[in-house]
Amino acid sequence: MKLNLNNFGKRLKLIKRTKKSKEISESDLFVESIGTMDHCWDRSNKLYGTFGLNTLEYEESYYQIIENLLLIKYGYWKTEIILWYVFGRKDEEENVHPLIVQHVGKEEEEVFITTPLELWNFLVKVEEQKDKDENE
Repeated sequence: MKLNLNNFGKRLKLIKRTKKSKEISESDLFVESIGTMDHCWDRSNKLYGTFGLNTLEYEESYYQIIENLLLIKYGYWKTEIILWYVFGRKDEEENVHPLIVQHVGKEEEEVFITTPLELWNFLVKVEEQKDKDENE
């Protein structure tokens, strides 16, 4: 059987897109990425809990790549908080542990961070406080 490609695409109509796509902000990308990473971590743990299937050895290299990229972009202290959010904020019963924060000259404060957006806002707030403390 021979195909006749002479008529291929004659009925194809192209429409120029006129809508401008929304530009993705850094905070939107951060929230989406950290949410996805958290979801993947939870899914791997549930897979282990349900079926005893350990995928962490397989996924370890991927998490190392992500950690390195976070270090490049956000630096050491922010990356530590981000990784705590993904890997350490919840226990086996899904209880959320607080993050203990102490600014210079202030008392310790417990902060509960439950969403990637709250994490983003917390990092921005701490960065602003850190800059304020350094300028005083």
